Amino acid sequence: MTTSVAKALQAGHRNSLERVTPQMAKADLNTIEKREFREEIGRAIQRAIGLAGLSQKEAAGEIGRDAAQLARWIAGTERPQFDALFAVERLREPLCVALAQMSGADVQLEIKFRKTA
Repeated sequence: MTTSVAKALQAGHRNSLERVTPQMAKADLNTIEKREFREEIGRAIQRAIGLAGLSQKEAAGEIGRDAAQLARWIAGTERPQFDALFAVERLREPLCVALAQMSGADVQLEIKFRKTA
């Protein structure tokens, strides 16, 4: 019999992994909710491209991806690479606006003029 709790834990710990049978973890990434959310993000990307005054083909060229991949991002069948989207300066502000609107924000543009003497 062990004389301390620490010794009992050590003895059990060494043997615990020997009794474990490895199993592949499974994740269901295609639930309806996730697919709908990806489609909503795709609509925001499409809106941002329109706000930037770009066609889908022009946007794909500026992003550095082919038009088919951008179409998959917009359709929600593939996860978009936001670092590639934000790397295009013309898309930054429109994408922020479109994503903010997607989350329910009321986006307003404010212009201020300073008088010069």
